[in-house]
Amino acid sequence: MGHIKGTDPSLAPIVVMTPRSGWWQCASERGGGLVCWLETIRTLAGARPARDCIFIASSGHEIGHIGLDHFLDENSKLVPKARIWLHFGANIGAAVEPGHRLQSSEDELERISLEEFEKTGAKIDEKIARGTVPFGEAGNIHRRGGHYISIVGRNGMFHSPDDRWPSAVDIKMVAKFASAFSRMSLRFAVA
Repeated sequence: MGHIKGTDPSLAPIVVMTPRSGWWQCASERGGGLVCWLETIRTLAGARPARDCIFIASSGHEIGHIGLDHFLDENSKLVPKARIWLHFGANIGAAVEPGHRLQSSEDELERISLEEFEKTGAKIDEKIARGTVPFGEAGNIHRRGGHYISIVGRNGMFHSPDDRWPSAVDIKMVAKFASAFSRMSLRFAVA
């Protein structure tokens, strides 16, 4: 967990999360989310955000999200209190049978995210219907009443020992998502 202190402690924080563990090498399963997470940290660290920014890279994704659940149990008031949870899920930028699903809790959050994805060329293939419990760790936030934007991808190498760098990763698509999420995080963190 990491934390960047905002200039106005009265504002609700933003939370940026990604799983960091998986089966095998999981280069495309976990790599894209970790790149987005690190780039968002770098961006916000240089921005002097108004809101506190909390960063979580949890373990135990592959065994029922136990790392995130532990964090949420220890910080139960954070889910509904946070302005936004940005979730970088599995397979962002996978090169084999790719596809990206946008999951968001509200129409306005979906609109903001689509604006930023369009600016960078990050490709969204489908959007979940409002009220649908999302895949991945965003589902944990949804069930606890949080506000979220989440990307989860498809991947022909998912849970495969062949999910290795460089053949399993579309680095240009990862960069597009990292740029979009960094821009998006600034929108939420400064006001």
